[in-house]
Amino acid sequence: MRKLVSAFPAIVVLIVAIFAMILTPRIVERLTHAEQTAKIKLARATLNEDDVLRAIDRATSAIAQIVEPSVVHIETDIDIRSNTSPTLSSGAGWIYDTQGHIVTNAHVVQNAKRVSIEFYDGRVSRGRVIGTDVYTDIAVIRLEGDAMVFPAQRATQRLPLLGDRIYAFGSPFGFKFSMSEGIVSGLGREAAGSNVIGGYTNYIQTDAAVNPGNSGGPIVNTDAQVIGMNVAIATARSIGQAPEDSGADSAGISFAIPLGTIEPIVSQIIEHGGVERGYLGIRFDGNQTIRVTTAENEGRTLSGIIITEVEDDGPSADSGLQRGDVIVAIEGSPVINDESLSSLISSSRPGETIRVSVVRDEQLREFEITLGKMKDEVLARRILEPIMVQMGMLLDINADERLVVRTIWPGMPGADAGFEQGDIIERINGKDYGDYYSFFVLLADEGILMGEPIEFVVRNSLNETRRLELRLHW
Repeated sequence: MRKLVSAFPAIVVLIVAIFAMILTPRIVERLTHAEQTAKIKLARATLNEDDVLRAIDRATSAIAQIVEPSVVHIETDIDIRSNTSPTLSSGAGWIYDTQGHIVTNAHVVQNAKRVSIEFYDGRVSRGRVIGTDVYTDIAVIRLEGDAMVFPAQRATQRLPLLGDRIYAFGSPFGFKFSMSEGIVSGLGREAAGSNVIGGYTNYIQTDAAVNPGNSGGPIVNTDAQVIGMNVAIATARSIGQAPEDSGADSAGISFAIPLGTIEPIVSQIIEHGGVERGYLGIRFDGNQTIRVTTAENEGRTLSGIIITEVEDDGPSADSGLQRGDVIVAIEGSPVINDESLSSLISSSRPGETIRVSVVRDEQLREFEITLGKMKDEVLARRILEPIMVQMGMLLDINADERLVVRTIWPGMPGADAGFEQGDIIERINGKDYGDYYSFFVLLADEGILMGEPIEFVVRNSLNETRRLELRLHW
């Protein structure tokens, strides 16, 4: 009996422990549930009181409703002579004005024999390419017929800033009229390996999702205004190629042509059917971007390019510009590097007057300069090397100002087309050329950078002439 009495407290403790083991988790669970329920109710109350996220959603939806009617899906039939049937290509574009002009990338309509335009509401119209600029990868399409259109608003007065929220539109992987979101990740970017051979790549960098099919589509700001046009992406395989040619998907780095480049180029194509490039008549060190301060800028620094020479007979000779001036802006657009400076100048037409902002002795000064026509030498130096590399030929000039094939590599397009060492090139597509540099400018004008077939008339050492056709696939 005494043993039973002495064991009783232990049994009680054991029973209590068992109950505790059974009930404690349930109690803790109920307490946790009650605590979490209270947190959820508080969070819902916070959301109900604070409308900021729904306001962002409404604003984003409004941007989509404004921009989508201005975006088009483009499909083209490409005539590749080596194929038995045309190849289908696609991309995006956006409506520029009420006259039915559509802006897209030149590479979207490259070699196009037929252009089909689809609108957001399912309507389909035929389009005609009225002009391209291979150096900026910009093309203009004119709608055939009287289609009702909604031109995109353009951010002419609002320059993009680092960190600005942006939205990209297009047809990635064929998903038409898609929208993605991101921010401006960088300005004045150069993209090595860009689809623009020898071109101007003063790009806006964004982190919006851009994939094959986005090319030519607009990027807009939070005012639903176009600030640029999708043109290229960077992936683990490539940097600066068109999304369709990159061989990979978006990696969060995409590039867009800024509106400041697009507007003057498009205006020239619409008004004149082609592009002539302006020339300022200065020289500068392309490898040196410096930071300068001004008294008016309260100690803040500006980026710019130093003028190393003002040509005596150039457009800037009597303008007031001096050697040592630092160019910080063209028409209000900041000069971030040499490529942005070249792009901002060359996108304007000869004869136009532009406003050039410089810093001299820490003072911000402005000059108005009427542009001259860009020299063939300046333009040709951007393209002659990649053209000769792709052709597989080294070209030189003889005493008669004719181009001569000095070296030719077997198995390359030049050799395959029938060129031989010593051939003298007389004409291009039936047209004569002036000198070494104008030869390459004429080649570009005739479409060699866009993959168009070029006919050459050549003469060999026996004074025999031949007609050869060459087409480069970039």
